[in-house]
Amino acid sequence: MNTPTVTDRQEASSQERMVRLLANWTTAWRNWKVRGTGKAYRALIKAMRDDPDYAHSWQCNIAMPILDRAKGKLTHAEANEIADNLMRHLFEVKKPNG
Repeated sequence: MNTPTVTDRQEASSQERMVRLLANWTTAWRNWKVRGTGKAYRALIKAMRDDPDYAHSWQCNIAMPILDRAKGKLTHAEANEIADNLMRHLFEVKKPNG
């Protein structure tokens, strides 16, 4: 039966440390990216709250593809209502269209 030598154990320990360091670095990188995305998202929400016309442009750009895709099964008002709900849910902006 082969028993691991001191060198084998040290090498395994070194590899385990490298794997842990890589995992920690990967996690740190993901967290940094998420913080950057979160900061941009908060800036977008602030811009929409500060400028109702900007929020309205987003609402229009959400409503039109919904209306187009519905192919006559929705009215403009219904597409706008869906877009309003999305705006409220995604960006915490209330009734940007009116």
